[in-house]
Amino acid sequence: MFGYVVPDCKAISVRDFSFYRAVYCGICLATKHRYGNIPRVTVNYDITAFAVLATEAEMPQLRFGMCRCIGDPRRKPYVKDCGFMRRMAGINILLSYYKALDDVIDSGKKSSLVLRALRGSYRKAKADLPVADEIISRGYEKLREAEKAGETSIDRASDCFAGLLSELFAASSLGGRDEYYSESMRKLCYNIGKFVYIADALDDVEEDYAAKRYNPVLAAVPGFGGDRAKYFSEHSDELRFAVNSTVNRAIESSNGLTFTQADGLLRNIIYDGLRAKAEELFSSRTKLPPPKIRVAKSVAKDFKKQIKAERARRKKGQ
Repeated sequence: MFGYVVPDCKAISVRDFSFYRAVYCGICLATKHRYGNIPRVTVNYDITAFAVLATEAEMPQLRFGMCRCIGDPRRKPYVKDCGFMRRMAGINILLSYYKALDDVIDSGKKSSLVLRALRGSYRKAKADLPVADEIISRGYEKLREAEKAGETSIDRASDCFAGLLSELFAASSLGGRDEYYSESMRKLCYNIGKFVYIADALDDVEEDYAAKRYNPVLAAVPGFGGDRAKYFSEHSDELRFAVNSTVNRAIESSNGLTFTQADGLLRNIIYDGLRAKAEELFSSRTKLPPPKIRVAKSVAKDFKKQIKAERARRKKGQ
């Protein structure tokens, strides 16, 4: 996964941000405990969104603590190591390994530093989660076949990764759920997976064009001459339709679901975050930098005032 499914920081609350970061840090620490320090660099915001959605499907008993790390020495909340977090860490390792393998195959090389660094962790994750490994392996094989055939339909090309993510979520998190809930969740995950695939393709148009690699966007909408902004402007209708229709279907799927502990966070990601990321992609003249998730200063300031006022009331009551 790549880092395109993120909250809209302009609208995220302190509570939702804290839970989101706690899940992210929890996956990172679970990765360290099971797979070592080096694979921790693969933890990303998309697997965090996947895990947050999985907490709603499974309702695991999570325990929280406070931690520091070399990347951020400030004390912050995290979800403590447990079976659920290790499973999310394992799924992330599998997805990261197959993404690295796909990149190697696309480049025509025999291996890469990332692929070699993940091999040991991949073997462990495969042993821990054989069903997930089979789903991801089969999904990427189908995706490579579509790319090799030069698929010119964005919808058909993105179906491979979207189906992979939907099947993976169903196998890992929907056991015991009723048919209506499971179907709605599968549709939501499918459209989120589709969004990730299209967003990644849009982001990579320059790189893929220069390297003469297959890109579903370039295959479906030819005419790229090396100028990203010009290409997006000239083909705005086709490209925006592909993205917006996917976001609309994700929203439609989520409307039939009831979220509990992560309701505000998931609504933020699905209703606001996906659209905000799409606009960021279309307005950027270069490949997007890694996202930074933080609470807006005005929201953080208001939250501090509320905490201060609550402490004053408690003190006065004593």
